[in-house]
This record gives sequence, structure tokens and C-alpha cells, in this order.
Amino acid sequence: MMFPQLAQFTDVALLLLRVMVGLVFITSGWKHLKDPEARSKDIGMSKGFTIFLGAVEVAASFGLLLAFSRNSLRRV
Repeated sequence: MMFPQLAQFTDVALLLLRVMVGLVFITSGWKHLKDPEARSKDIGMSKGFTIFLGAVEVAASFGLLLAFSRNSLRRV
């Protein structure tokens, strides 16, 4: 390992990474759901697929964040 003194921060780093990815998915999915007509033109897909994509992104972000809280409670 290149920096063994940083190994103690692995759990915190993974937690922050998970929260950041969850926030990115929430904001992207919310934009898809908020204005599917404009977003469908931006990404070059149909309006129905854009709504589906937004719903999946929001659900995935909640899954990431809920799994994070469940795992972190198990470790405490």
C-alpha cells in the first residue's frame, strides 16, 4: 500500500463516495422527471423512456442511500 496511514479512513471515504453518487443520481433523475419533454430532446430519447430513466435514477439513489444507512447502523 502506498499510504498505509490513510487506511483508517477507508470507511469514511466509501461512505462519502456513496452519498455523492446518490446525490448525483437524485439530481439527474429529478431533472428527467421534472421536464421530460425538454430532457428527452437533450438526450435524444423518447419522452416515455426519459420518464422511466428518471424514475430508475431516483430509485437507485434511494437504494444507495438506504443501503448506506443500513450498513452503517450495523457497524455501530
